[in-house]
Amino acid sequence: MKALPRLRFAQLLRLAGRDLWHERWLALCAACVLAATLAPLWTLWGLERGVIGTLIERQDRDPVMRELVPAASGAGRFDAAWFERVRSWPEVAFVLPTVRSAAALVELFSEAAPEPVTLELRATAAGDPLLGGSAAPVGPTLVLSVEAARRLQARPGQTLTIPLRRERDGQTERSTVGVQVVGILPPAASDGVSALAGASLLEAIESWRDGYVVAGLGAAGSGAAPERRVHPLFRLYARSIRDVEALAARLEAEGVSTHTRAREIAATLGLQRNLRTVLGLVAAITLAGAVVALAALQIATVRRKKREYALLKLTGHGRGWLVALPCANAAAVALVGAVLAGFVYLVASAAINAYFAAHLVAGEAAVRLGPREVAAGVLAALVISLLPALWGGWRASNVEAADELRDH
Repeated sequence: MKALPRLRFAQLLRLAGRDLWHERWLALCAACVLAATLAPLWTLWGLERGVIGTLIERQDRDPVMRELVPAASGAGRFDAAWFERVRSWPEVAFVLPTVRSAAALVELFSEAAPEPVTLELRATAAGDPLLGGSAAPVGPTLVLSVEAARRLQARPGQTLTIPLRRERDGQTERSTVGVQVVGILPPAASDGVSALAGASLLEAIESWRDGYVVAGLGAAGSGAAPERRVHPLFRLYARSIRDVEALAARLEAEGVSTHTRAREIAATLGLQRNLRTVLGLVAAITLAGAVVALAALQIATVRRKKREYALLKLTGHGRGWLVALPCANAAAVALVGAVLAGFVYLVASAAINAYFAAHLVAGEAAVRLGPREVAAGVLAALVISLLPALWGGWRASNVEAADELRDH
């Protein structure tokens, strides 16, 4: 068979176009078969990418889903070298040392609130996923969670008070820390009643409670706090929900147990895998049916056009011509079918997205396909059209011209 680049393409395309126009209704039926195959597959694929993809993206955007919380309450010993090594792991988005849980628990007083609020101060720094790109608090400042701000009736710029109490040498000592609210966490990043503060503030409170002298909290105490070489706890976030399980296992191998949302994440990712398996089976059955239907159409076409193929053969058109002609027709039919399928998909996706609009936020969609998925659908249409066409063209090229013309 001669190579396709050596064929007279202009003549081939002209002949294919006339042939298609002559049998335009049959070609349109074949295009509708392809559209009926592709449109529901595109819609189902779009639902998988839209609904499940949106759920996964929401979990990925939620820092709480990506957080790994140490199982111990403050018995760990993590030095600077450990933090530097963990920070270099590809699964880690953010890691920061922090103080003991008991030392981070404080009361906050607000003049606007009827009673104090007990909450946990969480160490933060630049890059903290909870901050969402906002600047980290420095010095005696706080960023409150939504619930903490509501209970304290606090707003940015307001000054709150943290009362401190300790027992030293049989005596009760008291002090206070004034802190300014510099921000409120977005609702998606707020996890209960808490506040973010710089590590220096948390370490100062912990050192004072441990009995040491801390500047700004009074001159009493058992000397200056020793230099911190190890830290009891950490805050750690994975880059993606897909990294959480692997990161937890890596820490576990080093003897560090953590609490994660791995079960919820596994349920979501498992749903995606199962749905993709079902869609794969449906696609395989549907595409196989389309191939069979188009193959039957090609058989009928070859039987009906034996005389035309015989004439082409007698006029010097070789095997390459006889194979290329039905393939050119099939490619044109596939493209028309893909266009029809795309139109049906757009209508269906618009209707589904409108139905679920109340449950979606800006940038989300219940049904969505990217250029890659659309290109894959068009390629599938070409493949399932060209395979029967190649077979039909091969059968046409084996027609005995003399016998066929003599019979007619």
